[in-house]
Formats: sequence, C-alpha cells, structure tokens
Amino acid sequence: MRHVGHTSRCRWINFFLGLFILSITGKASPFQDQTYRSISDSSKPVDVGMIALLSAPEKYEGRLVRTHGFLCIEFEGDAVYLHEEDYRHGLTGNSFALRLSKLQREQFKNLSLKYVLIEGTVHAKGLERTDGWSGAIAKISRLEAWPIDRGPVRRH
Repeated sequence: MRHVGHTSRCRWINFFLGLFILSITGKASPFQDQTYRSISDSSKPVDVGMIALLSAPEKYEGRLVRTHGFLCIEFEGDAVYLHEEDYRHGLTGNSFALRLSKLQREQFKNLSLKYVLIEGTVHAKGLERTDGWSGAIAKISRLEAWPIDRGPVRRH
C-alpha cells in the first residue's frame, strides 16, 4: 500500500514538472498565437498602465503604447503624469515628456490639466534631454479626455 502512494506522488510531481517546462517554452499557452500577433503587429498599441511604463520604460522602447494619465501642456513642460498630485508637486520622475507638434499643442491644449487616454511611441531615454522625466512619448496618434470621473470619494 505504501509503495502505491509513493508512485502516485511521483506521477503528480512529474505532471507538474511537465506543465512547468511547457509553460516556460510557451507550448502550453492556448493564446500563444494571439499574443505573438499582437506583439508583432506594430500598428496596434500595447495597453500598459502608467506604473508599468514608469517602472520599466526600456521594455516598451520604440513601441506604440496606450495608457492613461494626467496631461499637462505648458511651455517646455508637455508631459503625462501618473497622477494630478505628481504634476502639482513637480514629481517629473512620475511622468513622461510628450513630443507634440505645434499643431498638436494647439489642438490638445483644452485637455491640459485633465486625465487623458494617450497613444504614442515610447522613447525610454527621451528624444533629447528629458530633465528628470522617465522618458518620452512621441508620434502621438491619439489623445482624448478620459471621461470617467467618479466624483469625490466618500469617507466612512
């Protein structure tokens, strides 16, 4: 009886070891082909949160991304911040500089100091000097107000 339990335990260990090896090689994922296509298709933006983008901008170098943040359009300070408080307190490390054309600056100035959805190409080292920003977003293809506002938070 004891021998049977040991054999059963070995089978389970082998089963999980096999799953682990398959997951590492990517052969076990039913979504592998879809994931590969979405990453290789450079015309489709990669959805990424600002926190992930700020923590590892080099991971998205040269890639078209879609994210949300607090927009500021001001003289030599166009940027998208993680939060409004980061902008108010000058925490540029929590932001990405934006490379907007003159036409885009004019077109989007009404969105300044609002939360936005933005799509553009990431440059982890910036395009020129970044003065403390975490990188830059250029070739902005989409910039629009983020319409969700849940109002003031009620405290209990």
